[in-house]
Amino acid sequence: MKKIKIILFGLLFLQAGLLLQGCRKSYSPGDWNLLPEKEPEKPQEPDDTPTKSFKVMSLNMNVGSTVANFDAMVDLIKEYDPDLLFLRQVDSATTRAGKVDRPGAIAKALKMDAYFKKNIDYQTGGFGNAVLSKFPIKEKYSQLLSREEGNTAELRSMAMIKVEVQAGHELYFAGTELDPSVAANRALQVVDLLNITEKLTQPVILVGNLNEQESANGPVLSYLKGSFTFACLGTGCPYNAPKDNPTGVFDYITFKTPEEKLQLSKYGTFSKSSNNFLPMTAEFKLKLPK
Repeated sequence: MKKIKIILFGLLFLQAGLLLQGCRKSYSPGDWNLLPEKEPEKPQEPDDTPTKSFKVMSLNMNVGSTVANFDAMVDLIKEYDPDLLFLRQVDSATTRAGKVDRPGAIAKALKMDAYFKKNIDYQTGGFGNAVLSKFPIKEKYSQLLSREEGNTAELRSMAMIKVEVQAGHELYFAGTELDPSVAANRALQVVDLLNITEKLTQPVILVGNLNEQESANGPVLSYLKGSFTFACLGTGCPYNAPKDNPTGVFDYITFKTPEEKLQLSKYGTFSKSSNNFLPMTAEFKLKLPK
């Protein structure tokens, strides 16, 4: 009798299940779009904030650049046509440069304004870094960077300008080359860079040769990563020297930006060079909120 009751209960349960199955929609396994539990995806809100696009180039003039290849260098810069340009290892009015003010000559050729920071007196002129801009320059700043006490390594500097990209919208553009041979000097110099830029409230673009590879796990990149964005770190930065078979990174383009006002669009090397270093280039968009 007990077995008969169990069988009858099982038949009733099966019948009820079949009735329910007939009343509800059938779903194929994996057809997740039909499941009532899945919320429809909301489309991303379009960001219609107006932007201003511009191009950046970081270029090694090379102490070995001769009068003969200077025109070729100017032509390749013209071809890329940067809005912001950093020149390192640049001569101004030296004998080996034919006494030409090279930052001034490049600025004239590209219709830019130039700011040259002399690191050392050399021959009849000076040797150092220059920052150039097609945008109006509002401020200029430069600083010689630190060395260990008693160290006689070549002086290094940072040159920086504040530019007005569009009326009411400004940013800082800075360039440097750190000590290539004394790691302790580089560690001091990167601290200088952070101290100079930490209180700036507008976006900052910092470029140049930091003389440190990512694989070295050194202090320069480690310190800067706390404040600046390196678009390439962790994914492989483009090598830019020697140009025929690049094996290292000798120019970086980094930036920091409040409220994500600055957006990186493109990043990489320029394919032409009149010396052994390929220029590094980037394209940015600056948001222009009202």
